[in-house]
Amino acid sequence: MDADFQMGMQLTIAGMSIVFIVLAGIALLITLFRSLDRKWEKREADQKQAMSEKPVSIDNITLVLISAAVATYLTGRFRIRSIHRVESGGIGGSPWTSRGRVQLLGSHLLPKKPMGRF
Repeated sequence: MDADFQMGMQLTIAGMSIVFIVLAGIALLITLFRSLDRKWEKREADQKQAMSEKPVSIDNITLVLISAAVATYLTGRFRIRSIHRVESGGIGGSPWTSRGRVQLLGSHLLPKKPMGRF
């Protein structure tokens, strides 16, 4: 009976030791991933700040070309007053924002008028 009890205690201690070692390893992995995530967030914030500091503008030639292309497509007299660059969903935007933008822009498709006289 004494040998069975001693064997049971050794097995219990070995099992508990394995459980605590695995739990310590999981805690270490979580800490490692948390520190990596903080570094990635800091890098993304720095990149976003660098992008926001750089002025993004469209020169007059590009504006005229875009206006001409739209006017030709619509075959009407329209005037484009402003054009704004929209950031892609990859940086600073969620997939919900990107999908909503695609849905909104897709709902405004105009039928192309046939070339020639009416």
